[in-house]
Amino acid sequence: MSHIHIAKKVYLKLIATANNGKIPISLRPLSTSGTVQDDPFDEWFCELLEKSLPEFEIIHSGPLTTPDVIIRDRTTKEIIGIEVKKVEENKKRRDSRGLTLDYNSCIPCGQMQIKICGQVSRIKTFYFFGLISYGNSHLVSSCLVDGDFLNYDFDLHLQGKYLNTSQYKHGPYGEGSVRGRAMYLYPNPMNVDIQTFYGKHSFIIKDEFIYQIDNPELFPTAKIIRTDIKNHDYRYTQFCDTAAKEVITITDIFSKCKTRKQKKRQAYLTEISEAPVPYNPKEDKLI
Repeated sequence: MSHIHIAKKVYLKLIATANNGKIPISLRPLSTSGTVQDDPFDEWFCELLEKSLPEFEIIHSGPLTTPDVIIRDRTTKEIIGIEVKKVEENKKRRDSRGLTLDYNSCIPCGQMQIKICGQVSRIKTFYFFGLISYGNSHLVSSCLVDGDFLNYDFDLHLQGKYLNTSQYKHGPYGEGSVRGRAMYLYPNPMNVDIQTFYGKHSFIIKDEFIYQIDNPELFPTAKIIRTDIKNHDYRYTQFCDTAAKEVITITDIFSKCKTRKQKKRQAYLTEISEAPVPYNPKEDKLI
């Protein structure tokens, strides 16, 4: 079983739970989290797969480890990774992030490294994005996408993993330290302004693997051409569970990310009034 077949089964199980275009979710309260890295959305995703795909071994990597989920076919031993990303809808029914998402200190990629019996191995990686409704009851939009759609450069991904450094003997007493930690912001497919994603639950793969999509319940809805900085084209197809009136072609889908300009960082300073509120010591109260 290839990586496409595993990812396709994951996608089919997700859309099988949809009701009127909404995938219901049940998230435990954040107040029950052990650490700030604990993510109830990751847990919901893992638990859903564990219950519905017994033919796969589902491994939750845990906090600060990528990819978030590792899936291994119990028969063929084929492995894929899935990195889980969530965006929350605000009161105005828009996504809370806009053009980009934080990918923390890990550059997104279609391949990642894990250890199998102590040996470093490279596995195919997908990303699952979900736009959580205001009120946390369901997913408004979601997509399971080949990680190469975001970045195909594995060497760049590896380079980013080793850029974090620490400086010691910092400060006038030499007792402090500084951790240099890069933060990577890459495109947000759950941006509500990207119409081909909004309100849909889709599966995006490279065109070279289309022949493995042999399910009558999956329909192509868009051809997406990704053009890199060297002017090379990479072609992807978006599949959904409902047929489209026409299959559209999209180029430069994240074009607005390229128009961002560098801003000078400014420190946020607490601002207070020019003079304090007068105090009457005799009455022991503010005037």
